[in-house]
Amino acid sequence: MQALFCGQSVFSKKRNRPHRLAIVKKTAMKDRIIGKLCAIWALVSFITTFLIIYPPAMFTWLVPDPRGQAIFIAISRVWMRVWLRLVGCRLCVVGLAHFASGKSYIVTCNHNSVMDTPLSSPFIPGPNKTIAKAEFKKVPVFNFFYQKGAVLVNRKNEQSRRRSYEEMKKVLAKRMHMCVYPEGTRNRTEIPLKPFH
Repeated sequence: MQALFCGQSVFSKKRNRPHRLAIVKKTAMKDRIIGKLCAIWALVSFITTFLIIYPPAMFTWLVPDPRGQAIFIAISRVWMRVWLRLVGCRLCVVGLAHFASGKSYIVTCNHNSVMDTPLSSPFIPGPNKTIAKAEFKKVPVFNFFYQKGAVLVNRKNEQSRRRSYEEMKKVLAKRMHMCVYPEGTRNRTEIPLKPFH
């Protein structure tokens, strides 16, 4: 026997439906799990592809700049293209028409993510170096990439800053571009730009 309330069964199908909040929670949990799996895949594929391109990149030390740096950037470009495809990201590079051949440029970039350098430097046309913190020299395995692809600077040391300035002038004199991040560190705020360093 069913209890009736206002002409409708208390045990009607409408009452047996899951609550909307429960559906939202299940969807949110599913999205979090998928997000974590994607992040793990991105990290694993990044490290794996890096280890594959590491040996050929090491040989660029034997070739003097700017040719050695051009080869290094070409290898990095292949690495990033493969990795982006593996993680399902499309790359769109705009503004290449502004680069005239035979000239060197200082390219300034916003710094919002740890991926800014590996994504921006390889897709600047021609050989280029970026500026990076001297502390990166201590990062195991990746330290070669920082020493080869960057002018390293200890921002707290006046002599180091002066040395890096002279080094950047040499890079530009060799017809290579310099990629700089004037904010000096990653911008984790809502404002488009932090004060320049």
